Amino acid sequence: MRITKGIKTRPVKVLIYGTEGIGKSTFASKFPEPVFIDLEGGTHYLDVSRVDGVLDWPELLSTIAEISTSNYKTLVIDTADWAERLAIQYICKKHEKSGIEEFGYGAGYTYLVEEFGKLIKNLDRVIAHGINVVILAHATLRTITLPEEQGSYDHWELKLNTKTTNKVAPLVKEWADMVLFMNYKTMLVEDKTSNMGTKKKAIGGKRVMYTTHTTFCDAKNRFGLAPELPLEYEQIAAFVPAGEELPSTLDEIPEELPRKERLFIQLEELCKKDSVTEHQIQDAVSQKGYYDVKVPIEEYDLDFIEGVLIGAWEQIKEFIKTHPFDTDVPF
Repeated sequence: MRITKGIKTRPVKVLIYGTEGIGKSTFASKFPEPVFIDLEGGTHYLDVSRVDGVLDWPELLSTIAEISTSNYKTLVIDTADWAERLAIQYICKKHEKSGIEEFGYGAGYTYLVEEFGKLIKNLDRVIAHGINVVILAHATLRTITLPEEQGSYDHWELKLNTKTTNKVAPLVKEWADMVLFMNYKTMLVEDKTSNMGTKKKAIGGKRVMYTTHTTFCDAKNRFGLAPELPLEYEQIAAFVPAGEELPSTLDEIPEELPRKERLFIQLEELCKKDSVTEHQIQDAVSQKGYYDVKVPIEEYDLDFIEGVLIGAWEQIKEFIKTHPFDTDVPF
C-alpha cells in the first residue's frame, strides 16, 4: 500500500459564462498555451491556435480525443451552447427525427444528457493527460417566481435549451472546479441634476467576475477565491497549473473486450475506488429520474452507463454523497 500526503496539483476544469461581448474568449486566451475548438467562429480577432470547421458531434468528440495527446496546455471549448446544437442535430439524425421535441416523454433530452456525458468523459481524459480544460458559454437572464406570491427575481444561467437546463447545465457545472460568471457591474446613484425629485442613474460598467453562488447567478470555486473579482486572468492564474499526465486505470482495460464487459469493469473499478455500492447507484439514478430504483444496472442502456455513470462519475459520486440513499428501498 502506497500512502501519500499533501495537496495534489492537477489541471483545472473551468466553466466560464457571461453576457455578450464581456470578453470570455479573450480571458480564456490567457490560459497556458491554449488551443480553441472554435464552434462559433468567433476567435478570428485573437492570436491563438484554433480548430475550426468542426461541423458535427462525432467530429467534436474525435477532435477532443486528438487534442488530449497534443502538447497544448489548455483546451478551450467555444461554446457549450453551440456544442449542444451539434449534439441535438446528431441525436435527431441518428433517430430520424425532425426535432428534439418529436421524441416524446422527454426521451430526446435523456439522449442529450447521455451525449454530454460522453463529452465530459472525453474532457476528463484531456485532464488526465495534463491539459487544462475551459468551457465557454453564453448567459441568459431568467425570471424566477417564488411560491405563494412572495415575488420574483432575475437569475443569470447558462444559455442552454430551456428544456435541458435542469439536466445538462448541472452536469457541466458539477464537473467544473470553477464556475465563473462575468458581467458588467453597474452602480445606481442619486441624480442631482434631475428636476423630477429623487431619481437614480446608472454609472460604472466595470467588468467583474463572480466566483460563488448568489441569488442572481450560479458560480463556484474550490480555491477560496473572493466572491467578486476584477475580470483579470491574473486573479486566478495561481490556481491554473501546467499540469502533468495523470495515470488512469480505465485506459489500461483492453479495448478488445466486448463493450458491455469493458464498461462494467470500468464501473466496478470506480465503485471500488470510491466505496460506492450498486444499490447507491440505483438509488441515485432513480432520484435523477433515469430508471426506476428496482431496475438492475445490468439492464441499463450501455450508452447511459458510458455517458452518464462513467462519463460523469464525479457528479454521480457527489450526488450520492449529498443524497444518502434509503436503505429501506426494496431491491
